[in-house]
Formats: sequence, structure tokens, C-alpha cells
Amino acid sequence: MVKKTFYSIVAFFLSCLLLVACHNGRSKDKNAKEDVETQDDTLNIQESLLPEDTLTALEHLMEKGTLVAVTNCEDFNYKMFKGHPSGFQYDLLKDFCKMFDLRLEMKVNDNLDSCFMLLDSGEADVVATGVGLTKELREQYGLTDPIFTSQSILVQRMPKNWSKMSTDNEVENQLLRSPFDLAGKTIHVSRGNHAAKVLENLSEEIGKRIYVVECDTLNDFELINAVCDGKIDYTVVDDYIATAGCYGLKGLDTKLVVGVEHPIGYVVKSHDADSSLLKVFNDWIDKAEQKQLRIVMTRYVKNRRLFAQSPEEANGHISPFDKAIKKTAAKIGWDWRLLAALIYQESRFKIDLESDKGAFGLMQLMPSVMERYNVSYDSSPEEQLEAGGKLISYLDKTLKNKVADSLERVKFVLAAYNAGLGHVLDAQRLAMKYEKAPDIWENNVDYFILNKSKPLYYRDTCCRCGFLRGTQTYRFVEDIMERYHHYQNLVE
Repeated sequence: MVKKTFYSIVAFFLSCLLLVACHNGRSKDKNAKEDVETQDDTLNIQESLLPEDTLTALEHLMEKGTLVAVTNCEDFNYKMFKGHPSGFQYDLLKDFCKMFDLRLEMKVNDNLDSCFMLLDSGEADVVATGVGLTKELREQYGLTDPIFTSQSILVQRMPKNWSKMSTDNEVENQLLRSPFDLAGKTIHVSRGNHAAKVLENLSEEIGKRIYVVECDTLNDFELINAVCDGKIDYTVVDDYIATAGCYGLKGLDTKLVVGVEHPIGYVVKSHDADSSLLKVFNDWIDKAEQKQLRIVMTRYVKNRRLFAQSPEEANGHISPFDKAIKKTAAKIGWDWRLLAALIYQESRFKIDLESDKGAFGLMQLMPSVMERYNVSYDSSPEEQLEAGGKLISYLDKTLKNKVADSLERVKFVLAAYNAGLGHVLDAQRLAMKYEKAPDIWENNVDYFILNKSKPLYYRDTCCRCGFLRGTQTYRFVEDIMERYHHYQNLVE
């Protein structure tokens, strides 16, 4: 009886434990479910509290303050000319940005397809390559009004020994002079160029195959050069590109027009019903752009010889001293293009330039600096660069404890190179006094450099070097950093 009672008690306790366990499990499941639902409700509430983005595409651009444009044909659309950014599309867009108080940032890609990839990803605001405004593009993007119209032109070589031929007919008979002559020919065009579609349509019209090769890495100008060099037989480009691209090249013919006249303009990302960005582009095209277009056309197409790059610039170099600049830059830990931007600002790469204050050579070293680093007026460009590099290293080392970030410190070094270290240290002390960041240049220390000509600042007890006409130093830093940015875009 006792044994039976004992088993009954054990069974009772086990039943209770199972009931408690089941209850706890259900409670945990219920609590977990309630927690998830609570989290979902919290997320929904948070999402509903997020401010709705009501800004238009134009307002976003104005808020950013920078128009990012992507182009190709960097030897024509965007390039360095005598140390300054220039180019067909650069000059047009600079005019647009000036009208709307925007900063212009240019990007360069090999071909149109890669340009559109930047537009699709949001890394660019506009494709500015002289785009043919086709129906297919209009279905995907926002297209501006036509900036101008163009025709597709066949570029071909003149026949061998053409200059010695006795009659014009003898020359003409060996050239393609009709669209029907393109049947069976292989024609190279740049990737994404609307010329490919023009040739495809022409092939259907004449009822015979035209073989079109789209090139990924060669732009229109490079294709023209490839025809001239005999590497390919034919290319098709827009008429203004043909005029500019054939300048200075002998033995090329551009008389055959392929296809009808077509509009050329810019492409922006489609923003559904938001046409605000397109509207300002179109307003610019309608009101101001045509005058600027005539100027730019004359500059880069009709009078191209006046704006031809130097041999160094045309070959992807910056100066005749690139090799020596790279060597010095490696020693001081700078990007060589930054050092080149500084040298251009100082001397325009003139090795014997002397200022009215006595600064001399490529890096405009003052006599006291020349003496310190054993440089004379007879020193070679390499020796001048080495001395300038030592001065930069000294300034960088002195400022390192005050400006930890190496990229930020570059601007302080440039200012010290121009105005002297003491004035930069004064500006940092003023920044601390007026509760600005002493280790940040833009909108902080640069303000006190710019305004150090005012008695309020140069007479301050924290200043030890007195008066400075800071406008020159402020612009010195700004100009070098802007030129460096363009060198980064255009030079490897």
C-alpha cells in the first residue's frame, strides 16, 4: 500500500512538472511572438516618422552644390590645356554651372555605355558626350532639347600616293562615295555610339550587310588616328568630331555623309514625373547656351590649332619633368600629380624663372631656402626639385603633430609653402581662440588665412607674424587642389 502510494505521489509530481513546462513553453512562444510583433510595430512607427523626401531632382542638385558630369574623348571634351582644365564639353558645362552657381566635377570613361553606367548608379548627374538623342534613349532617360545637330561622317584614308595622281577622278574612283559602297565593309565605331544604329539602319536600306565593330577602349578621336595609321580602314563619327579629330592629320577623307542629320544633347537620369533638372538645362539651351556654343565651336573645332595641347599634355604627361617629379614625390610621400600641380602654380615648369621677390626656379625657392639646401641659379631641374621636396618634408614634419590627417595636412603644407609656416601657425591659434577646428582647413583655418589682413586678427595677441595678404595664399591652396583633382582625372 505504501509502495503504491509512493508511486502515485511521484506520478503526480511528474504531471505537475510537465504541465509547468508546457505552460512555460507556451508563454515563451507567446512572449517571443509578442516581442516580434512589438519590434515590427516599432519599425513601422519609426518608418512612418521618417521625413518624406519631397525635394525635386533640381533641389537635390542645388543642395549638393556640385554638378557631376561624365564624358569621354578626354583629348577633346575634357583635358588640361596649359595647366588649366578645358575642353568642348567642359567649357559648355562650366557656363551652365556659372549660371546656377554650381561647382563642376568631371569624370571620364572610355565609352558611352560606361558613361551611362555611372548615370544609372547615381555617380553622375548628366552624360555630356555629344549624345545622339534617339527614341531608345528617350524610353529610359531624360533627354534635353537638342544643343545642336550633326551628321555622321565616314572617315577613310586617301588612296596610296594620292598626292601624285594626275587627276581628281583618279583619286575619287578609289574612295567610297556612296552609302552603297559600304556594303561588305568593316567599320569600327566607339561602344555605345549612335553611329552603330545609323549603320544598322543603312544596312537594311541598301539590303546588304555592313560589318560594324564596336570598340570598348577606343574613343572617336583614337579611331580617327587608327584610320590614319592604317590600323583600321574606316570609322564613322559626328561631323564636328571629324573636323576636330582630323586636324593635323594628313591623308584622310571626310566627304561621305552617312545617314540623316540628328540632334545632339545631354542625358540625365529619369525621375518619373520630375522634370525639374531637364527644365533648367533646356532653359539654359534656349537662352544662353547658343552664344556659348558658337564660342566653344570656334575654339575647339574651327580654330583647333590655337587650342592644341602641348606634346606632353597630348601624350598623357604633365610636363617635360614628369620623371624627376615622380622621383621627388616618392621621397616625400606625395602623389606626383599633386607635386606637379604645385610646380605649375609656382613656375609653369620654367626652370630659370625668377620672381621680383627673388624666388627662383621650378619650385620658386627663396634665396634663404636655396642656401639651406645648397641650390644655386645653375642647379639642374632635378636638384631644384630635390631641394623643394626637402622644404615640403620639413613643413610636413613640423605640422604633423598639429594636423594628424595626412590628406588634410597637405593644404596646411601648401599654405605654409606660400606664406611661411609662421602665418599658418598664427591662423591655427586664431582658429582655436574663435572656437574653430585648428586641424581642419576648409571653413576653419582658411578663414583666418584669408582674413589675416584685418587688424582684428593680425593684431591679436596670439599672432606672432603680423600682417598677411591672405587672399593670395587662400587662392594658392584652392587653385593647386583643383588642378590636382583634374590631373587625377586625366593623368595616370
